[in-house]
Amino acid sequence: MRMIKIALFGVVVFTLFSCQTKFDLQSDKDLNEVFTENEVREIEKMIDYVDDRVVDITGNKDIEQAYHQLLDKIDQTMQDSAQFFVPFEDEEKYQFLEGLDTTVFNEFWYMNNHIRSAIYKDSIYKDLDNFKTLNLRHIGRYSDYLKKIGKDDAYYQSLRENLNKAGGLSPTIVASFLKMHNEFDFAIPKNRLWATVFILSIEEHLDKKMERYLNQK
Repeated sequence: MRMIKIALFGVVVFTLFSCQTKFDLQSDKDLNEVFTENEVREIEKMIDYVDDRVVDITGNKDIEQAYHQLLDKIDQTMQDSAQFFVPFEDEEKYQFLEGLDTTVFNEFWYMNNHIRSAIYKDSIYKDLDNFKTLNLRHIGRYSDYLKKIGKDDAYYQSLRENLNKAGGLSPTIVASFLKMHNEFDFAIPKNRLWATVFILSIEEHLDKKMERYLNQK
């Protein structure tokens, strides 16, 4: 009988823990008005993908705390070296993103495959084809979602306005979020989604991109 009680207690604890950590975008009414049910499931894949990396990097299984730790790390490395700590290598990240439903991907980002010029080791390279860069869209249904939640949330109203002005993710948006991320509760869907989009939008430094690009030619 005692062993049965212990086993039952373990099941209850596990169930409670699972309920506490389960993250469900279906609870976000605004998101589900902008995206279809299938599209929301694709967005959940994005969050799961980033969640796994955030926990892996920080070693913290409390996912909300882990996001704050990672954002602190990105902020600190930017201050120390003027370069971001990059959670994902570009090639791995691109492989994941290109495996998402194309419609969903296109509502958040667009991928450039050409750059006009780049400076690398005192040399200027022009018109580089098959040189990928990921860019956050300032239009599309994620922007529409930001507009909806911005009606009751000044941060997201400001975020959408700044995305529109800059045409994408700007140094101002990055610096602002890194400085104030501790004010966000990442158990809330809109905040967790924005953190996910933000982290996925961080690209490797141009020098690393150039080194890989030239080695592959």
